[in-house]
Amino acid sequence: MPPMTRSRRWMVLGALLAATATACSSGGGPAPDPREGPAPAWSFVGPTGLATTAMAGRVLVIKNDEAVLGVDPASGRRLWSVPSSPRLGIRIVRDLVVQVAREQSDVREVTVLDSSTGRVLWRKAGIAYARITQDAIFAGACAGKACAVTRYDPRSGAPKWTRPGDAWLSEDDIGARRPDVPPTGRLIAASMEPTGNPSFGARDAASGTPLPGRVSARSWTELAVGGSLVAIQNDPPEGDNRCTVTVTSADAASGAKRWQRQIFGGRAADGSCVKRLVPDSTGLTLIGAGTRIAASTDNGFPQVFDLATGRTVWRAADQAVPIDGDGRTLLVRTQADRGALSLLDFATGRRLWTAPDPGLEGTSASWKTSVTSRLVAITGATGDRPRVLVYRADTGQRLGMFPGWLQGLGDDWVAVGHSPKEPQANKLQYDFIRL
Repeated sequence: MPPMTRSRRWMVLGALLAATATACSSGGGPAPDPREGPAPAWSFVGPTGLATTAMAGRVLVIKNDEAVLGVDPASGRRLWSVPSSPRLGIRIVRDLVVQVAREQSDVREVTVLDSSTGRVLWRKAGIAYARITQDAIFAGACAGKACAVTRYDPRSGAPKWTRPGDAWLSEDDIGARRPDVPPTGRLIAASMEPTGNPSFGARDAASGTPLPGRVSARSWTELAVGGSLVAIQNDPPEGDNRCTVTVTSADAASGAKRWQRQIFGGRAADGSCVKRLVPDSTGLTLIGAGTRIAASTDNGFPQVFDLATGRTVWRAADQAVPIDGDGRTLLVRTQADRGALSLLDFATGRRLWTAPDPGLEGTSASWKTSVTSRLVAITGATGDRPRVLVYRADTGQRLGMFPGWLQGLGDDWVAVGHSPKEPQANKLQYDFIRL
């Protein structure tokens, strides 16, 4: 992945943390919005900023800037706690918690915890890049000029193979919302020529053997999809004002070009192009599942595009911009930053429901969305009044409106952070709400 893509994600996260900290630590300002929906099942007060919340086995894992917590979701009782920091990310691999410590854009250490106890199962330092999947942790490391990639078993840390070659591994994937991780797949995208003419290819995930095919590594997103190498370049060609995103596919075994197609990004209310196919705030690289991703057409209609065939699967009947989804449904908005919300069936494009414009600016640093099989949540702010709206995924019925910021979403719960009743500097109240 090009360095600007990784750094952009950190910049967006930093902006959100800063905005949250500023809003939550100020004691004045207008009264919060009225609250609708169930009372919290439990709450606690923690540091300001964006928390990451996900289920790992039967334990709710909450990561903030001070700690990674294992919590009983029924009672809120803390089962374990380990130190955290803004540079520490987590991934969930079934019932394991994988801590990824970064320095700037590179991974430096991977630590695997048992989610039920918080016990460290194993740790590996000196890593340059890591790709974490449902069945493997691939780690690239260098000693001097000698680099290699190793596949580790997530639970035991036992190496399955080590192969020499460049350490860079793509973290791009389709449809895995961080901290969740994607399926392992047959191939993993990896850099093959780090100097001169950068290119990427693929390694066989089972053996680590590199395949001969190469594609120029100057794109925003680099994937191994089936037996293909797919490069997605979101910068339109010079003079192009159609929000063009160029997708190139090549055979991973030979490097022979299979096809090149144009899909499109959406537009904001001011007519400007939204280059990314999905907002950073979703935790997704691409909206979709399998080989299919969401994008727009040149005239502003949502579409689903198949990276295996290079063909459009369907185009929606109404103009809108894809903003989130979970591979079963696709959340779209009239414009990227404004307008009504609609949920579409991902397989067919059929509209399931439409909700009125929530009045929350998509350009706000507080903007965040999430979609699960049963719930859809959005958060944003008007001025300094943040709020979280939660809808039923099947009907669009609004289940709640909660002052604060979205901290996590499950099939039957939402986590919301807001200023405590008794304002405390740099503190945020975390509410776990059953729906």
